[in-house]
Amino acid sequence: MITIRASFTDAIPLPWNGAIFPTKQACAQWDFCNIRKTYVRSRERTLVKSGSFDFNLFRSIEVFAAVVETRHVTQAAQMLGMTQSAASQHLKNLETALGVSLIDRNLRPIELTKAGIALHRRATVILAEVEGLRTDARRINAAPLPLLRVALLASIATTLAPALSVLARKNFGIPELSLFAGLATDHVELLRARRADLAVTSGELFEIEGLTRCPVMTEKFLLVTPKGFSGDVADIAKLSRKLAFVRFSRETPVGLRVDQHLSRLRIELPRAMEGDRSSVVMAPVAAGMGFAILTPTLLIDGLAEGMEIDIHPLPFTSLSRNILLVARERELGDLPEAFAARTAEVLKRTINERLPDLPPDHYTLDLSVAST
Repeated sequence: MITIRASFTDAIPLPWNGAIFPTKQACAQWDFCNIRKTYVRSRERTLVKSGSFDFNLFRSIEVFAAVVETRHVTQAAQMLGMTQSAASQHLKNLETALGVSLIDRNLRPIELTKAGIALHRRATVILAEVEGLRTDARRINAAPLPLLRVALLASIATTLAPALSVLARKNFGIPELSLFAGLATDHVELLRARRADLAVTSGELFEIEGLTRCPVMTEKFLLVTPKGFSGDVADIAKLSRKLAFVRFSRETPVGLRVDQHLSRLRIELPRAMEGDRSSVVMAPVAAGMGFAILTPTLLIDGLAEGMEIDIHPLPFTSLSRNILLVARERELGDLPEAFAARTAEVLKRTINERLPDLPPDHYTLDLSVAST
């Protein structure tokens, strides 16, 4: 038997037949027959040599995939919790095994060689298979996760926390839930660094490969004014002369989305106040100082704090955003779908309670979760 380590704690035993991969079929599937030849050719030399170093194939592929994602060895090392020298050594080991250069080290940021591009197409498949083995092993042992780490949008974190905690314990036997409240951009970093298992977010996160995405709902942006405001809300230019536009900062996904939409429509509004949290943006509006452009879920926290506002459809081309649950493929079984369904259920109930006058077309649950 030969053992190839997939991570620091997991190992995959493969039947020994003088090659890394046990069958020609596996070689053909991954297009790594040259690894098999190299291994046989190098048994007595540098690839895998007792007393030299333990070549960790899957860890090296994981490092390679992280370098491709970040375009920097240093950032990839930080993402995976290792030193830069260790990450560089993994890359060197992988290139030695394949007998080719995978990255062009003369360019900044790093660019892939032709061989590197070919390997990257298959690297995500290999890593997914390794994670699939881990998932299957956990399922066979019927051992629940000891800890589930969930990243949530800050505006709905307090709304979702109790229901998701109960679901984790009762339905999946998970004794501990760790919640992170933040922006969609925070979720990217948490998932990349594997400090979160799943996220309820407003971005598709296409920059991260190997994710499964469960749509939860689509919601339209609203014009939000002080309670009892009697001015003209059909003309945004007139409104901006009476009230200040309170917006999310451009550093936030919501602020950037709204600013880009206004720019496309050639609508220029003076910058007066901005914030990075929904309740911070709502507070001046509730105090009669301004107006805002927010979605139903961005109003929940402020309404829970007793802020009083009026809502209106946007007086220009509508704008919407999606809320979805993202998790790594094949790692959590049917848990992501269950969490997405519960998230949709809680948000629907909360919106109906807090915003009874909301036009029915201003939020739509995804059909796949609405029926669960």
